[in-house]
Amino acid sequence: MDFTKTEIHASVDALADQIFRGQVNDDYHKARRDQSEGFDRDLWRVLADAGLLAGTLSEASGGSDMNLLEVSGLLEAQGAVLAKLPLWQSIVASQLIDRFGSQDQKTALLPSFARGDSHLSLAFAEAARADFDDLLKIKNHSVNGLVNDVAFAQQASAIILPLQTDDGTILYLLDPSQDGVTLLLQMASNDEPHYQLQLNNLSIDPVNIIASSNGGVDLVEWVLQRSYTALAALQLGVVQEAIKRTANYVNERYQFNKPLSSFQAVSHRAANGYIDYSSLRACVYLAAWRLSEDKDASAEARTAKWWACEAGHRIAHTAQHLHGGLGADVDYPIHRYFLWAKQLEYTLGGAQQQLASLGRQLANNDSLGFVI
Repeated sequence: MDFTKTEIHASVDALADQIFRGQVNDDYHKARRDQSEGFDRDLWRVLADAGLLAGTLSEASGGSDMNLLEVSGLLEAQGAVLAKLPLWQSIVASQLIDRFGSQDQKTALLPSFARGDSHLSLAFAEAARADFDDLLKIKNHSVNGLVNDVAFAQQASAIILPLQTDDGTILYLLDPSQDGVTLLLQMASNDEPHYQLQLNNLSIDPVNIIASSNGGVDLVEWVLQRSYTALAALQLGVVQEAIKRTANYVNERYQFNKPLSSFQAVSHRAANGYIDYSSLRACVYLAAWRLSEDKDASAEARTAKWWACEAGHRIAHTAQHLHGGLGADVDYPIHRYFLWAKQLEYTLGGAQQQLASLGRQLANNDSLGFVI
C-alpha cells in the first residue's frame, strides 16, 4: 500500500500537528483535570483561525473541500495529544449538511462552525446497532423517549438525530435548547462530556429534516461509514503516541543494569503493538481513500473500526503493562491513553458489533466489497 501523501495532505498534517502539540501537553491536561466541561473553546478557535474547520467544507460553502483522507491527519494529530474537542462529530455532521442539507440549513449552521463559534454533534449510538428497532419514532408530529451517549450535546448548534417514521428513517437537526429536550450528563471514560437526551413531546419542525434517502443515498449509512473511519483515525493518533511514549520509557528505564527494551519479552510485546498500529493505519487510509473518492466503504469503514477496537485494546494494555506501576499512577500521563483507547473502542460499537455487521454483509456478498 502506497502511503505517500499529497502536498495538501502533508501540509494539513504539519499544521495540525504544530497547533495541537503547541497548545496541548501533559501540563495542560493536569490543569484541566477537574474541569467538567472538557471543551477548550480557545483551542477550537485556533483551529478555525488556521482554516482547519472551514477547510473540511466544500468550496461552495467557503471551505477548501478537504477530503476524508486529508482530514484523517487532523484527527490523528488530535488523538496524539488527547485534545477533548467535538472535532470528528462536527466534521461528519457539517459535511452531511454541506452535501445534503437545504440552503437555509447550510446558512444557519455552517458559517458559525467555520468561524469556530459553534460546534455540531451526532446522536448515532442507537443507529449503529444491528437494526433500527431502538430508534425513536415520530408519532403525531412529536417524539418521546431517550437517546444516549451524545458527545458535547450541551451548547451544540445542532445534533444530527435519526428518527423513525411510517415511511422510513429521517435525519433531524435537533436544537438541544428547544422545548421538550432535557440533557442528563453522562461522563465518558476519557472525561468527555456525553449526554442522555430526554425528549418529552418534542415537536418536529419539517424545516429541520434531512431526508434519509437523498438522491438514492442512504444517509444513515453515509454518516456511519464516515464516523467509523473518523473514529479509527482518531484512535490511530492515540495508539501511535502511546507506542512512542512506551518505547521511550523502556529505553530509559533500567533493570539489572540493562534497559527494559533489551529484554526479549518487552521487545516482542512492543513489536506486536507496532504491528497492530500498522494494520490499523492501512485500514484507516483505505477506508478514508474510498470515501474521498465517493466510493462505498461499508466493509472498509467497519474493518477500520474493528481494528481501532482491537489495536486500541491491545496497545493500551501493552503501554500500561510496560510502564509497570507508573501505568496506574494518575499523575503520570500514560493512563490517559488507556482511557482514550477504551472510550474510542466502544464508541458506536465494539469489535464484536463490527464483526456482526461484516458477517451480515458476507452473507449477501462474499467479496465484502473489497474491490479497489
